[in-house]
Amino acid sequence: MSNSYLIEVAVPEGTSNTERGRVLERFARRFLETQNYKITEELRVTASEIDLLGCDKTTGERIFVECKAHRAAISSEVLQKLLGNITFKNYSAGWLISTFALGKDAKGFEDEWNQRPPEERRKLRIYPPEKLVERLVAARIIVDVDSLVIDRSRFRTGSEAYLLITQTSEFWALPVLAEGTGIQIAALLFDASNGNAITDSATLDWIDRTDRSLQLPWISDSANPTAIATATSRLALELESIVGVPVADHWADYRPARPEDFVGRETVQNTIFGFLDSVRTKATETRLVAIKAPSGWGKSSSVLKIASRATNVRNRGKYFIFTVDSRAATTRRFPELAVASAIREAGRKDFISLSDSIDFGGATSFFSTSKMKTIGETLKQEEKVICVFFDQFEELLYKADLVEVFEEMRRICAAVEESQINIVIGFSWKTDGVIPTEHNAYHMWHTLADRRFEIELAPFTENEVVLAINRFSKELDKPVIPQLRRVLQDHCQGFPWLLKKLCVHILDLSKSGIDQTDILNRSINIQNLFKKDLENLSSAETACIKQIATESPAEFFKVVQNFGEEIVSRLVDKRLVIRSGTRLTIYWDIFRDYILTEKIPYIPVTYVPQANFSRYVKALAYMVGKNELSYHDLATQMNLGMGAADNLVRDLVNLGHVDANRKEHRIEPTFKDEARAIEIAHSFWRSHEVVRRLLATRPSGGAFRETEFVAVYRAANKRSALGDNAIKAYAMRMLRWLIGIDLVRQDGNNLILRDAPALSSIQSLEAIVVQRSQMSEFFLGEAPPSRVLAAYRELSTGAQALTRMEIEKRHGRNTCYALIKLGLMDQDGSILGTTTPEVEVVIATRARSKETVAFVCDMLAENPLLLGAEIGRRLAKEFRTEWSDGSHRRHGGALRKWAKWVNSVTGTANPTLLSR
Repeated sequence: MSNSYLIEVAVPEGTSNTERGRVLERFARRFLETQNYKITEELRVTASEIDLLGCDKTTGERIFVECKAHRAAISSEVLQKLLGNITFKNYSAGWLISTFALGKDAKGFEDEWNQRPPEERRKLRIYPPEKLVERLVAARIIVDVDSLVIDRSRFRTGSEAYLLITQTSEFWALPVLAEGTGIQIAALLFDASNGNAITDSATLDWIDRTDRSLQLPWISDSANPTAIATATSRLALELESIVGVPVADHWADYRPARPEDFVGRETVQNTIFGFLDSVRTKATETRLVAIKAPSGWGKSSSVLKIASRATNVRNRGKYFIFTVDSRAATTRRFPELAVASAIREAGRKDFISLSDSIDFGGATSFFSTSKMKTIGETLKQEEKVICVFFDQFEELLYKADLVEVFEEMRRICAAVEESQINIVIGFSWKTDGVIPTEHNAYHMWHTLADRRFEIELAPFTENEVVLAINRFSKELDKPVIPQLRRVLQDHCQGFPWLLKKLCVHILDLSKSGIDQTDILNRSINIQNLFKKDLENLSSAETACIKQIATESPAEFFKVVQNFGEEIVSRLVDKRLVIRSGTRLTIYWDIFRDYILTEKIPYIPVTYVPQANFSRYVKALAYMVGKNELSYHDLATQMNLGMGAADNLVRDLVNLGHVDANRKEHRIEPTFKDEARAIEIAHSFWRSHEVVRRLLATRPSGGAFRETEFVAVYRAANKRSALGDNAIKAYAMRMLRWLIGIDLVRQDGNNLILRDAPALSSIQSLEAIVVQRSQMSEFFLGEAPPSRVLAAYRELSTGAQALTRMEIEKRHGRNTCYALIKLGLMDQDGSILGTTTPEVEVVIATRARSKETVAFVCDMLAENPLLLGAEIGRRLAKEFRTEWSDGSHRRHGGALRKWAKWVNSVTGTANPTLLSR
């Protein structure tokens, strides 16, 4: 007798739930009548369940009968509920008639119940498929499966047998296995009442249109001699769709990274292997795992790295990881065939011992065959685990003809959980996609949520970005210069896809002969890079890639039919399109979305210019009306050395005001007039992450303090290595810019955020500079740092309240002016800001935030030997003041002393390059 039975109510698609229930009811009545019972009352009828009241024809005892036509394991809760009904209604006994096997918890309940005394045991009778079939055979309602006449020379059947209950009769359906694989390829159909083979096409076609889990083509002994050959060929085609996750040929290939190129994600890898260990050692009953992340965050690359690590000397005796590219799926059997392929591959690699007589069940009962049970026991004894990773599984959402794959996946997930075999089903799942609630995927994914171990990929850490850039430098065959390294770190925002795209772009520029220093002065706009990918295509290639993006995963043969194999091959060779089995997809989901919408994911803007604001505005004013100028022109006009001019151009490029080519010494403004220059600046800062965060927490016009601004900047900053002093310096520099372009206004100690100030609020670039000069009382180092430090220390102790006059007597009038201009003391002598023992740091940070000190720091970074008089002259020119020669020496000397002291406190010789 077959050792695995499945019973299903098979009715045509579209049959009402009531009629489905009636079919189950009629079958249950026939069974109960063979057991000497008569149905006296119908309590409930639904699509898959009925409750009946039966009466023993001899004793008159009343029994409560529950019939479950489920396609998944019966839980212990069903048995507990049945016992409750028996007790509450005072029935003599309760029966469960189930078309599916008991789950592991229900089996445990049954075993425990069978330990009770006979009189108590008789109150509950359980008829799962194997017991039910035994009774039906004994009552001659159906014939024994072993009595069916099968030509064993032509057909190899497995250990599964399906009893199909239809509106008119019952049928035995026996899956036929493919030689050499043990996978089901077709099914034989028999009349269950007499064992006769069903060969007429009308009956086979009618059964084929019924709703059932056994979705195999029907064959017969006589109808078609070539049926097995045809079914075997069909299986071979389906198995061609089981392909591994594609891997890059080289570092610059956009496909998932080769394991040797993979960097970071150590915690994720260790977590996955920790979970697999808990399966091996029976520490968990969970058999599902998912790696989740938005598009382009390295899910596929992580899966490949994990699979590679499983093959090393330490791991290859414990783990076998089989990766599957879900985009290659062609039929609903994809999950079942993938798991079968994984097990067969594990046998081929000698991870497990696999005999030629292996047979696999269907998705619902995949692990219930005797051979699979043997494999399961071996895996447990040897503490091994097989993991089948379905990568890009959510891609099947886009194929309406594959919607049933999700139901099949749910079934095989339920089967692996129920069997508790040491096999894990893994997924990589995109979290930035939207699943419609009516889609099968929505229900599959959420119903499995509480039975799934999930790992969510985070953006790259700062250390992982460094590792990735180090790997990139090997590809460049030279170190990445510090300035370019910082640009990459700032621009990528920790997004792996963005860092890869930027690095590949830089690699291409480097190969074309452009120096790393020149690359610094080129705008790195990711949208332009995607646009460039498409601009280099012919019109036929563009039309082809758009069709693939629209239909992704698209049918290879359909696309070739429309555009020709040469066009498709060119796109594949350019790595813009990936072929998986008979499917074609775009190399990244992000690029596919760009092709369809011309939009890319939101990338936070966190760049803060290095240039002094007034100097930057003066540079813009100088460039108005010019189509082109040279680096030398700008350096001469701004009285800068070439190093400082480079820094200024870099800021101009990153804010979008110029395009530059240092190798040709050419700068091309992107604006023609002052209004456009101001508009570009507004646009940049309104998109900045700090401004976005401020607007998210307070309305336009809302007030905030300087300390709040620093806190928001710190939260938006991705570079964890920056210390508090550097964070404050960057934040204060940014605040000066926002005040300068009128996005923030000062009102005493408050700062007012303005979401969209009218351009008319700033009449001209010249007006900005003049307004800045008029608005800010320049800090001129009125008192030396030592005196200011002593006065602020005394104020900070709070030992006694001092008036402004008393402070002037103790520390001097100029010291009071300095404290007030630094924002550390009010006009009446009251201390401002938070008291802290780090007085030097507070004063140095405030001083550095002043434009005059920042300007002198820049000059000393260029030439540390500059004297006070020259510094004073340059200050006067920069800030448009009329000073005498004596004032040049006095103010220049005082600010030179302050700049050197600030650098000594903060430990950096150049406050504009704090992070280097």
